Amino acid sequence: MLKTNSFCRLLKIVTDNTYCGAHVRKFAYLSRKKSCLPQCLARASCLHTGLLLRQKKRLRIKIPTFHSGASTTKGQMSDESQPTDNHASFGGTFEVSDSSGEDTSIVEQKYDSEDAKSEHHRRPTKIPLNFRTWETVGKKTDSDETTFRFKVVSYNVLAQYLLEYHPYLYIDCSPRNLKWKHRSRRLYQEIRRLSPDILCLQEVQLSHLETFYSKFENIGYQGVFKQKTGDRQDGCAIYFKKSLFDLDDQISVEFFQPELPILNRDNIGVIVKLSPKELPGSSIVVATTHLLYNPKRTDVRLAQIKILLAEIDRFAYFNNGRESGHFPVILTGDFNSTPESAVIKLLDRGRVRASSLRDNSDWKRIGVTDNCQHLAVYLNRQQGCPPNFNKIKIHNSEYAFDSADADESDYWNDAHNRMFNSDVIGHSLNLISVYNKFKADGQMEASTFQDHWVTVDYIYFSCRSGLRLLERLRLPTAAECGVLGTLPNEVYPSDHLATAAVFELRRFRYAS
Repeated sequence: MLKTNSFCRLLKIVTDNTYCGAHVRKFAYLSRKKSCLPQCLARASCLHTGLLLRQKKRLRIKIPTFHSGASTTKGQMSDESQPTDNHASFGGTFEVSDSSGEDTSIVEQKYDSEDAKSEHHRRPTKIPLNFRTWETVGKKTDSDETTFRFKVVSYNVLAQYLLEYHPYLYIDCSPRNLKWKHRSRRLYQEIRRLSPDILCLQEVQLSHLETFYSKFENIGYQGVFKQKTGDRQDGCAIYFKKSLFDLDDQISVEFFQPELPILNRDNIGVIVKLSPKELPGSSIVVATTHLLYNPKRTDVRLAQIKILLAEIDRFAYFNNGRESGHFPVILTGDFNSTPESAVIKLLDRGRVRASSLRDNSDWKRIGVTDNCQHLAVYLNRQQGCPPNFNKIKIHNSEYAFDSADADESDYWNDAHNRMFNSDVIGHSLNLISVYNKFKADGQMEASTFQDHWVTVDYIYFSCRSGLRLLERLRLPTAAECGVLGTLPNEVYPSDHLATAAVFELRRFRYAS
Protein backbone atom coordinates (compact mmCIF):
# COMPACT_ATOMS: atom_id res chain seq x y z
CA MET A 1 0.00 0.00 0.00
CA LEU A 2 1.27 3.47 -0.86
CA LYS A 3 2.23 5.24 2.31
CA THR A 4 3.87 8.42 3.57
CA ASN A 5 5.73 9.48 6.67
CA SER A 6 3.69 12.66 7.23
CA PHE A 7 1.70 11.43 10.21
CA CYS A 8 1.82 14.78 11.96
CA ARG A 9 -0.64 16.67 9.72
CA LEU A 10 -3.89 15.24 11.11
CA LEU A 11 -6.71 17.78 11.34
CA LYS A 12 -9.72 17.19 13.58
CA ILE A 13 -12.90 19.07 12.68
CA VAL A 14 -15.89 19.28 14.99
CA THR A 15 -19.08 20.16 13.19
CA ASP A 16 -22.23 21.57 14.78
CA ASN A 17 -25.48 19.73 15.37
CA THR A 18 -27.21 21.24 12.34
CA TYR A 19 -24.71 19.62 10.00
CA CYS A 20 -24.06 16.06 11.14
CA GLY A 21 -25.25 15.53 14.68
CA ALA A 22 -22.17 16.77 16.55
CA HIS A 23 -20.00 13.95 15.24
CA VAL A 24 -16.25 14.30 15.15
CA ARG A 25 -14.69 13.71 11.75
CA LYS A 26 -11.03 13.17 11.18
CA PHE A 27 -9.34 14.10 7.93
CA ALA A 28 -5.66 13.69 7.09
CA TYR A 29 -4.43 15.65 4.13
CA LEU A 30 -0.99 14.59 3.12
CA SER A 31 1.21 16.08 0.45
CA ARG A 32 4.02 14.44 -1.44
CA LYS A 33 5.88 17.58 -2.47
CA LYS A 34 4.76 20.60 -0.51
CA SER A 35 2.91 21.64 2.64
CA CYS A 36 -0.84 21.22 2.49
CA LEU A 37 -1.74 23.38 5.50
CA PRO A 38 -3.50 26.13 3.45
CA GLN A 39 -5.71 23.56 1.74
CA CYS A 40 -6.51 21.92 5.06
CA LEU A 41 -7.56 25.23 6.61
CA ALA A 42 -9.69 26.11 3.59
CA ARG A 43 -11.50 22.77 3.71
CA ALA A 44 -11.92 23.05 7.47
CA SER A 45 -13.60 26.44 7.10
CA CYS A 46 -16.02 25.14 4.47
CA LEU A 47 -16.96 22.04 6.44
CA HIS A 48 -17.43 23.90 9.71
CA THR A 49 -19.98 26.25 8.20
CA GLY A 50 -21.79 23.44 6.39
CA LEU A 51 -20.81 24.69 2.92
CA LEU A 52 -19.67 22.57 -0.02
CA LEU A 53 -17.05 23.43 -2.53
CA ARG A 54 -18.80 24.20 -5.80
CA GLN A 55 -16.03 23.97 -8.34
CA LYS A 56 -17.56 22.77 -11.59
CA LYS A 57 -16.99 19.10 -12.42
CA ARG A 58 -14.54 18.65 -9.58
CA LEU A 59 -14.62 15.02 -8.46
CA ARG A 60 -13.86 13.89 -4.96
CA ILE A 61 -14.16 10.78 -2.83
CA LYS A 62 -17.44 10.88 -0.94
CA ILE A 63 -17.00 10.23 2.76
CA PRO A 64 -19.72 7.91 4.13
CA THR A 65 -22.28 9.42 6.52
CA PHE A 66 -21.58 8.86 10.18
CA HIS A 67 -24.17 7.11 12.34
CA SER A 68 -24.72 7.82 15.99
CA GLY A 69 -23.62 4.36 17.03
CA ALA A 70 -20.58 4.19 14.80
CA SER A 71 -17.06 4.51 16.09
CA THR A 72 -15.14 7.54 14.89
CA THR A 73 -11.72 6.17 15.74
CA LYS A 74 -9.39 5.61 12.82
CA GLY A 75 -5.87 4.27 13.28
CA GLN A 76 -2.60 5.18 11.66
CA MET A 77 -1.75 3.89 8.22
CA SER A 78 -0.17 0.78 9.68
CA ASP A 79 -3.40 0.14 11.60
CA GLU A 80 -5.30 -1.84 8.99
CA SER A 81 -8.79 -1.99 10.40
CA GLN A 82 -11.52 -4.31 9.26
CA PRO A 83 -13.66 -2.76 6.50
CA THR A 84 -17.36 -2.05 6.93
CA ASP A 85 -20.24 -2.91 4.65
CA ASN A 86 -19.89 0.52 3.04
CA HIS A 87 -16.67 -0.51 1.38
CA ALA A 88 -16.83 -1.53 -2.26
CA SER A 89 -14.87 -4.62 -1.32
CA PHE A 90 -17.83 -5.78 0.76
CA GLY A 91 -20.53 -5.04 -1.78
CA GLY A 92 -20.88 -1.33 -1.09
CA THR A 93 -19.94 1.44 -3.46
CA PHE A 94 -16.76 3.46 -3.74
CA GLU A 95 -18.66 6.62 -4.55
CA VAL A 96 -17.57 9.37 -6.88
CA SER A 97 -19.62 12.53 -6.48
CA ASP A 98 -19.64 15.92 -8.14
CA SER A 99 -19.21 18.84 -5.75
CA SER A 100 -22.00 20.74 -7.51
CA GLY A 101 -24.47 18.19 -6.20
CA GLU A 102 -25.04 16.33 -9.47
CA ASP A 103 -26.46 12.85 -9.12
CA THR A 104 -23.67 10.32 -8.44
CA SER A 105 -24.87 7.73 -10.93
CA ILE A 106 -25.01 10.34 -13.70
CA VAL A 107 -21.51 11.52 -12.88
CA GLU A 108 -20.18 7.98 -12.94
CA GLN A 109 -21.84 7.28 -16.28
CA LYS A 110 -20.49 10.54 -17.70
CA TYR A 111 -17.04 9.83 -16.33
CA ASP A 112 -16.92 6.32 -17.73
CA SER A 113 -18.30 7.52 -21.06
CA GLU A 114 -15.78 10.33 -21.32
CA ASP A 115 -13.03 7.97 -20.31
CA ALA A 116 -13.99 5.48 -22.97
CA LYS A 117 -14.03 8.20 -25.64
CA SER A 118 -10.77 9.86 -24.65
CA GLU A 119 -8.71 7.13 -23.03
CA HIS A 120 -5.72 8.11 -25.11
CA HIS A 121 -5.84 11.69 -23.82
CA ARG A 122 -6.31 10.64 -20.19
CA ARG A 123 -3.61 7.99 -20.28
CA PRO A 124 -0.17 9.18 -19.11
CA THR A 125 1.16 8.98 -22.66
CA LYS A 126 4.70 9.92 -21.62
CA ILE A 127 5.21 6.43 -20.24
CA PRO A 128 7.43 4.73 -22.85
CA LEU A 129 6.20 1.49 -24.33
CA ASN A 130 9.40 -0.17 -23.12
CA PHE A 131 9.17 1.27 -19.60
CA ARG A 132 9.34 -2.27 -18.17
CA THR A 133 11.64 -4.47 -20.27
CA TRP A 134 13.29 -7.82 -19.66
CA GLU A 135 17.03 -7.71 -18.99
CA THR A 136 19.30 -10.66 -19.71
CA VAL A 137 21.43 -11.43 -16.68
CA GLY A 138 22.89 -14.89 -17.30
CA LYS A 139 23.13 -17.46 -20.06
CA LYS A 140 21.21 -20.70 -20.15
CA THR A 141 23.30 -23.80 -19.51
CA ASP A 142 24.71 -25.14 -22.78
CA SER A 143 25.55 -28.59 -21.47
CA ASP A 144 23.40 -31.67 -21.80
CA GLU A 145 22.51 -31.44 -18.12
CA THR A 146 18.78 -31.50 -17.53
CA THR A 147 17.48 -28.10 -16.47
CA PHE A 148 14.14 -26.47 -15.81
CA ARG A 149 13.34 -22.85 -16.63
CA PHE A 150 10.57 -20.96 -14.83
CA LYS A 151 9.36 -17.41 -14.15
CA VAL A 152 8.57 -15.88 -10.74
CA VAL A 153 6.51 -12.70 -10.27
CA SER A 154 6.12 -10.88 -6.94
CA TYR A 155 3.49 -8.16 -6.62
CA ASN A 156 1.91 -6.05 -3.90
CA VAL A 157 -1.52 -5.67 -5.49
CA LEU A 158 -2.96 -3.10 -3.02
CA ALA A 159 -5.91 -4.49 -1.05
CA GLN A 160 -9.02 -2.51 -1.91
CA TYR A 161 -10.17 -2.13 1.69
CA LEU A 162 -6.84 -0.54 2.59
CA LEU A 163 -7.15 1.88 -0.31
CA GLU A 164 -10.61 2.87 0.89
CA TYR A 165 -9.57 3.04 4.53
CA HIS A 166 -6.82 5.55 3.67
CA PRO A 167 -8.34 7.57 0.79
CA TYR A 168 -6.26 10.63 1.63
CA LEU A 169 -3.23 8.78 0.29
CA TYR A 170 -4.76 8.74 -3.19
CA ILE A 171 -6.33 12.19 -3.51
CA ASP A 172 -4.19 12.91 -6.57
CA CYS A 173 -5.38 9.78 -8.38
CA SER A 174 -8.28 9.61 -10.79
CA PRO A 175 -11.30 8.27 -8.85
CA ARG A 176 -11.97 5.84 -11.67
CA ASN A 177 -8.53 4.30 -11.24
CA LEU A 178 -9.33 3.63 -7.59
CA LYS A 179 -12.43 1.57 -8.27
CA TRP A 180 -11.97 -2.14 -7.76
CA LYS A 181 -13.92 -3.05 -10.90
CA HIS A 182 -11.33 -1.21 -12.98
CA ARG A 183 -8.28 -2.10 -10.91
CA SER A 184 -9.13 -5.79 -10.81
CA ARG A 185 -9.45 -5.98 -14.57
CA ARG A 186 -6.08 -4.32 -15.06
CA LEU A 187 -4.45 -6.49 -12.39
CA TYR A 188 -5.68 -9.61 -14.11
CA GLN A 189 -4.52 -8.39 -17.51
CA GLU A 190 -1.10 -7.37 -16.22
CA ILE A 191 -0.52 -10.68 -14.47
CA ARG A 192 -1.67 -12.60 -17.54
CA ARG A 193 0.78 -10.61 -19.68
CA LEU A 194 3.62 -11.39 -17.30
CA SER A 195 2.59 -15.07 -17.44
CA PRO A 196 4.29 -16.23 -14.24
CA ASP A 197 4.88 -19.87 -13.43
CA ILE A 198 4.98 -18.90 -9.74
CA LEU A 199 3.06 -15.84 -8.54
CA CYS A 200 3.76 -14.34 -5.10
CA LEU A 201 1.22 -11.75 -3.96
CA GLN A 202 0.97 -9.36 -1.02
CA GLU A 203 -2.12 -7.46 0.21
CA VAL A 204 -4.46 -10.13 -1.09
CA GLN A 205 -7.90 -9.27 0.24
CA LEU A 206 -9.71 -12.13 1.92
CA SER A 207 -13.12 -11.23 0.51
CA HIS A 208 -11.71 -11.24 -3.04
CA LEU A 209 -10.37 -14.80 -2.96
CA GLU A 210 -13.52 -16.29 -4.45
CA THR A 211 -14.65 -13.35 -6.58
CA PHE A 212 -11.32 -12.43 -8.18
CA TYR A 213 -8.30 -14.57 -7.33
CA SER A 214 -10.20 -17.74 -8.19
CA LYS A 215 -9.82 -16.59 -11.80
CA PHE A 216 -6.22 -17.74 -11.65
CA GLU A 217 -7.30 -21.15 -10.47
CA ASN A 218 -9.63 -21.29 -13.48
CA ILE A 219 -6.66 -20.90 -15.83
CA GLY A 220 -4.49 -23.57 -14.24
CA TYR A 221 -2.98 -22.16 -11.05
CA GLN A 222 -3.15 -23.58 -7.55
CA GLY A 223 -2.98 -21.17 -4.64
CA VAL A 224 -1.93 -21.08 -0.99
CA PHE A 225 -3.18 -18.13 1.09
CA LYS A 226 -2.42 -16.95 4.60
CA GLN A 227 -4.45 -14.20 6.24
CA LYS A 228 -2.81 -11.73 8.59
CA THR A 229 -3.56 -12.26 12.24
CA GLY A 230 -5.79 -10.08 14.38
CA ASP A 231 -8.63 -8.41 12.50
CA ARG A 232 -6.65 -7.79 9.30
CA GLN A 233 -8.57 -8.62 6.16
CA ASP A 234 -5.64 -9.21 3.80
CA GLY A 235 -2.68 -11.52 3.58
CA CYS A 236 -0.14 -13.16 1.30
CA ALA A 237 -0.61 -15.83 -1.35
CA ILE A 238 1.50 -18.00 -3.62
CA TYR A 239 0.02 -19.33 -6.86
CA PHE A 240 1.79 -21.82 -9.13
CA LYS A 241 0.98 -23.62 -12.36
CA LYS A 242 -0.31 -27.09 -11.64
CA SER A 243 0.95 -28.29 -15.01
CA LEU A 244 4.54 -27.51 -13.98
CA PHE A 245 4.74 -28.11 -10.23
CA ASP A 246 3.56 -30.45 -7.50
CA LEU A 247 2.99 -29.03 -4.03
CA ASP A 248 5.13 -31.08 -1.63
CA ASP A 249 4.56 -29.09 1.54
CA GLN A 250 3.49 -25.70 2.86
CA ILE A 251 3.68 -23.69 6.08
CA SER A 252 2.62 -20.26 7.22
CA VAL A 253 4.51 -18.02 9.62
CA GLU A 254 2.84 -15.67 12.05
CA PHE A 255 5.11 -12.89 13.22
CA PHE A 256 2.92 -12.14 16.23
CA GLN A 257 4.67 -13.90 19.13
CA PRO A 258 3.11 -13.53 22.59
CA GLU A 259 6.41 -14.31 24.30
CA LEU A 260 8.34 -11.50 22.65
CA PRO A 261 7.10 -7.89 22.95
CA ILE A 262 8.87 -6.68 19.83
CA LEU A 263 6.88 -9.17 17.76
CA ASN A 264 3.46 -7.70 18.47
CA ARG A 265 2.29 -7.00 14.89
CA ASP A 266 0.00 -9.01 12.63
CA ASN A 267 2.25 -9.51 9.60
CA ILE A 268 2.74 -13.01 8.23
CA GLY A 269 4.64 -15.09 5.69
CA VAL A 270 3.84 -18.06 3.43
CA ILE A 271 6.31 -20.78 2.39
CA VAL A 272 5.77 -23.63 -0.08
CA LYS A 273 7.94 -26.48 -1.29
CA LEU A 274 7.40 -27.25 -4.98
CA SER A 275 8.67 -30.09 -7.17
CA PRO A 276 9.03 -29.41 -10.89
CA LYS A 277 7.36 -32.18 -12.85
CA GLU A 278 10.22 -32.05 -15.38
CA LEU A 279 12.85 -32.64 -12.67
CA PRO A 280 11.65 -35.49 -10.43
CA GLY A 281 13.43 -35.55 -7.10
CA SER A 282 14.24 -31.86 -7.17
CA SER A 283 12.48 -29.24 -5.07
CA ILE A 284 12.48 -25.50 -4.60
CA VAL A 285 11.29 -23.51 -1.61
CA VAL A 286 9.38 -20.29 -2.32
CA ALA A 287 8.49 -17.79 0.39
CA THR A 288 6.69 -14.46 0.36
CA THR A 289 5.96 -11.92 3.07
CA HIS A 290 4.78 -8.38 3.75
CA LEU A 291 6.73 -6.78 6.60
CA LEU A 292 5.53 -3.97 8.84
CA TYR A 293 5.35 -0.53 7.22
CA ASN A 294 6.01 1.91 10.10
CA PRO A 295 9.17 3.75 8.95
CA LYS A 296 10.38 4.22 12.53
CA ARG A 297 10.26 0.52 13.42
CA THR A 298 13.20 -1.04 11.61
CA ASP A 299 13.71 -3.10 14.75
CA VAL A 300 10.32 -4.77 14.27
CA ARG A 301 10.98 -5.53 10.61
CA LEU A 302 14.37 -6.99 11.49
CA ALA A 303 12.73 -9.19 14.12
CA GLN A 304 10.09 -10.31 11.59
CA ILE A 305 12.62 -11.26 8.91
CA LYS A 306 14.63 -13.10 11.57
CA ILE A 307 11.61 -15.28 12.35
CA LEU A 308 10.95 -15.87 8.64
CA LEU A 309 14.57 -16.85 7.90
CA ALA A 310 14.51 -19.28 10.83
CA GLU A 311 11.43 -20.94 9.40
CA ILE A 312 12.91 -21.04 5.90
CA ASP A 313 16.06 -22.62 7.35
CA ARG A 314 13.96 -25.29 9.03
CA PHE A 315 11.62 -25.87 6.11
CA ALA A 316 14.20 -25.93 3.30
CA TYR A 317 16.72 -28.20 5.04
CA PHE A 318 17.24 -31.78 3.87
CA ASN A 319 19.38 -34.68 5.02
CA ASN A 320 19.20 -37.84 2.94
CA GLY A 321 21.83 -39.72 4.91
CA ARG A 322 24.57 -38.99 2.39
CA GLU A 323 24.44 -35.22 2.13
CA SER A 324 22.62 -32.40 3.79
CA GLY A 325 21.88 -28.79 3.02
CA HIS A 326 19.10 -26.51 1.87
CA PHE A 327 16.91 -26.84 -1.17
CA PRO A 328 17.05 -23.83 -3.51
CA VAL A 329 15.24 -20.90 -1.89
CA ILE A 330 13.40 -17.97 -3.49
CA LEU A 331 12.32 -15.24 -1.07
CA THR A 332 10.01 -12.48 -2.31
CA GLY A 333 7.84 -9.74 -0.91
CA ASP A 334 7.22 -6.19 0.15
CA PHE A 335 9.81 -5.76 2.88
CA ASN A 336 9.01 -2.07 3.43
CA SER A 337 12.78 -1.65 3.68
CA THR A 338 15.07 0.51 1.56
CA PRO A 339 18.43 -0.78 0.30
CA GLU A 340 20.41 0.87 3.09
CA SER A 341 18.21 -0.61 5.85
CA ALA A 342 19.32 -3.27 8.32
CA VAL A 343 16.87 -5.78 6.85
CA ILE A 344 18.37 -5.57 3.36
CA LYS A 345 21.93 -5.52 4.69
CA LEU A 346 21.18 -8.75 6.55
CA LEU A 347 19.85 -10.41 3.39
CA ASP A 348 22.64 -9.09 1.15
CA ARG A 349 25.64 -9.60 3.40
CA GLY A 350 24.47 -12.52 5.51
CA ARG A 351 25.03 -10.55 8.70
CA VAL A 352 24.31 -7.13 10.15
CA ARG A 353 25.31 -5.32 13.32
CA ALA A 354 22.06 -4.47 15.03
CA SER A 355 22.97 -3.33 18.52
CA SER A 356 21.51 0.12 17.89
CA LEU A 357 18.16 -1.48 16.95
CA ARG A 358 17.89 -3.80 19.91
CA ASP A 359 15.12 -3.63 22.42
CA ASN A 360 15.10 -5.52 25.70
CA SER A 361 13.54 -8.68 24.29
CA ASP A 362 15.12 -11.97 25.26
CA TRP A 363 15.18 -14.12 22.12
CA LYS A 364 15.82 -17.21 24.23
CA ARG A 365 12.13 -17.08 25.11
CA ILE A 366 11.21 -18.16 21.58
CA GLY A 367 14.41 -20.09 20.91
CA VAL A 368 15.53 -18.26 17.76
CA THR A 369 19.29 -17.71 17.68
CA ASP A 370 21.18 -14.74 16.28
CA ASN A 371 22.00 -16.93 13.27
CA CYS A 372 18.29 -16.99 12.37
CA GLN A 373 17.85 -20.62 13.38
CA HIS A 374 15.68 -22.43 15.89
CA LEU A 375 17.91 -23.67 18.68
CA ALA A 376 16.01 -26.96 18.69
CA VAL A 377 16.70 -27.44 14.96
CA TYR A 378 20.36 -26.49 15.39
CA LEU A 379 20.86 -29.01 18.20
CA ASN A 380 19.15 -31.78 16.25
CA ARG A 381 21.49 -31.22 13.32
CA GLN A 382 24.56 -31.09 15.56
CA GLN A 383 23.59 -34.36 17.19
CA GLY A 384 22.57 -36.01 13.93
CA CYS A 385 19.06 -36.57 15.22
CA PRO A 386 15.85 -36.42 13.19
CA PRO A 387 14.14 -33.04 13.50
CA ASN A 388 11.90 -32.68 16.53
CA PHE A 389 9.68 -29.72 15.80
CA ASN A 390 7.78 -30.15 19.05
CA LYS A 391 10.60 -28.27 20.77
CA ILE A 392 10.34 -25.25 18.51
CA LYS A 393 9.19 -22.35 20.66
CA ILE A 394 7.54 -19.94 18.25
CA HIS A 395 3.79 -19.71 18.21
CA ASN A 396 1.77 -19.81 15.01
CA SER A 397 -1.32 -21.42 13.55
CA GLU A 398 0.29 -24.82 12.99
CA TYR A 399 2.05 -25.56 16.24
CA ALA A 400 2.74 -23.95 19.59
CA PHE A 401 5.43 -24.68 22.13
CA ASP A 402 4.15 -26.39 25.27
CA SER A 403 6.65 -25.79 28.04
CA ALA A 404 4.97 -28.38 30.25
CA ASP A 405 5.93 -31.18 27.84
CA ALA A 406 9.43 -29.96 27.02
CA ASP A 407 12.68 -31.24 28.45
CA GLU A 408 15.11 -28.34 28.28
CA SER A 409 17.89 -29.93 30.30
CA ASP A 410 20.19 -30.03 27.27
CA TYR A 411 19.36 -26.55 26.06
CA TRP A 412 20.98 -23.96 28.22
CA ASN A 413 24.69 -23.86 28.74
CA ASP A 414 27.20 -21.09 28.24
CA ALA A 415 27.73 -21.94 24.57
CA HIS A 416 24.02 -21.84 23.85
CA ASN A 417 23.47 -18.65 25.82
CA ARG A 418 26.05 -16.90 23.65
CA MET A 419 23.95 -17.67 20.57
CA PHE A 420 21.32 -15.14 21.68
CA ASN A 421 21.06 -11.40 22.14
CA SER A 422 24.46 -10.47 20.71
CA ASP A 423 25.35 -7.43 18.60
CA VAL A 424 25.29 -9.31 15.29
CA ILE A 425 22.47 -11.08 13.45
CA GLY A 426 23.32 -13.46 10.59
CA HIS A 427 22.01 -16.29 8.44
CA SER A 428 23.49 -19.10 6.33
CA LEU A 429 21.09 -19.27 3.38
CA ASN A 430 23.51 -17.64 0.88
CA LEU A 431 20.92 -15.30 -0.61
CA ILE A 432 21.49 -12.86 -3.44
CA SER A 433 19.14 -10.21 -4.82
CA VAL A 434 17.69 -10.41 -8.33
CA TYR A 435 17.98 -6.61 -8.54
CA ASN A 436 21.09 -4.49 -8.06
CA LYS A 437 19.11 -1.70 -6.34
CA PHE A 438 21.32 0.84 -8.11
CA LYS A 439 22.00 1.18 -11.82
CA ALA A 440 25.52 1.27 -13.25
CA ASP A 441 25.42 5.07 -13.27
CA GLY A 442 24.52 5.15 -9.56
CA GLN A 443 20.81 5.96 -9.94
CA MET A 444 18.56 4.19 -7.48
CA GLU A 445 15.87 1.77 -8.67
CA ALA A 446 12.30 2.23 -7.47
CA SER A 447 9.22 0.07 -7.01
CA THR A 448 6.83 2.39 -5.14
CA PHE A 449 6.33 5.92 -3.81
CA GLN A 450 6.78 6.63 -0.08
CA ASP A 451 7.35 10.37 0.15
CA HIS A 452 9.74 9.74 -2.74
CA TRP A 453 10.36 6.92 -5.20
CA VAL A 454 12.09 4.03 -3.43
CA THR A 455 12.61 0.28 -3.64
CA VAL A 456 10.87 -1.84 -1.01
CA ASP A 457 9.92 -4.89 -3.14
CA TYR A 458 12.52 -7.62 -3.61
CA ILE A 459 13.24 -11.08 -4.95
CA TYR A 460 16.11 -13.02 -3.38
CA PHE A 461 17.40 -16.48 -4.28
CA SER A 462 20.02 -18.87 -2.92
CA CYS A 463 23.06 -18.68 -5.17
CA ARG A 464 24.79 -21.98 -4.28
CA SER A 465 21.98 -24.38 -4.92
CA GLY A 466 21.70 -25.18 -8.61
CA LEU A 467 19.53 -22.09 -9.14
CA ARG A 468 20.66 -19.50 -11.70
CA LEU A 469 19.17 -16.13 -12.61
CA LEU A 470 18.65 -15.71 -16.37
CA GLU A 471 16.43 -12.62 -16.77
CA ARG A 472 14.71 -9.96 -14.70
CA LEU A 473 11.94 -7.47 -15.36
CA ARG A 474 13.74 -4.15 -15.28
CA LEU A 475 12.87 -1.72 -12.49
CA PRO A 476 12.95 1.97 -13.47
CA THR A 477 15.11 4.51 -11.72
CA ALA A 478 13.56 6.95 -9.28
CA ALA A 479 14.00 9.72 -11.87
CA GLU A 480 12.32 7.67 -14.60
CA CYS A 481 9.31 7.10 -12.35
CA GLY A 482 8.41 10.77 -12.74
CA VAL A 483 6.53 9.88 -15.93
CA LEU A 484 4.19 7.63 -13.96
CA GLY A 485 2.42 10.47 -12.22
CA THR A 486 0.43 8.89 -9.39
CA LEU A 487 -0.28 5.23 -8.75
CA PRO A 488 -2.68 3.54 -9.32
CA ASN A 489 -3.19 4.96 -12.80
CA GLU A 490 -4.58 3.83 -16.17
CA VAL A 491 -1.53 1.67 -16.85
CA TYR A 492 -0.49 0.28 -13.46
CA PRO A 493 -3.38 -0.79 -11.18
CA SER A 494 -1.45 -0.94 -7.90
CA ASP A 495 0.70 1.54 -6.01
CA HIS A 496 3.63 -0.86 -6.37
CA LEU A 497 5.41 -2.08 -9.49
CA ALA A 498 5.68 -5.82 -9.97
CA THR A 499 9.06 -7.53 -9.76
CA ALA A 500 9.83 -10.61 -11.82
CA ALA A 501 12.67 -12.97 -12.71
CA VAL A 502 13.37 -16.01 -14.86
CA PHE A 503 15.41 -18.79 -13.23
CA GLU A 504 17.06 -21.98 -14.38
CA LEU A 505 17.13 -24.96 -12.03
CA ARG A 506 19.61 -27.79 -12.44
CA ARG A 507 18.72 -31.28 -11.34
CA PHE A 508 19.83 -32.15 -7.82
CA ARG A 509 22.05 -35.16 -7.79
CA TYR A 510 21.86 -35.17 -3.99
CA ALA A 511 18.24 -34.38 -3.31
CA SER A 512 16.73 -37.83 -3.63
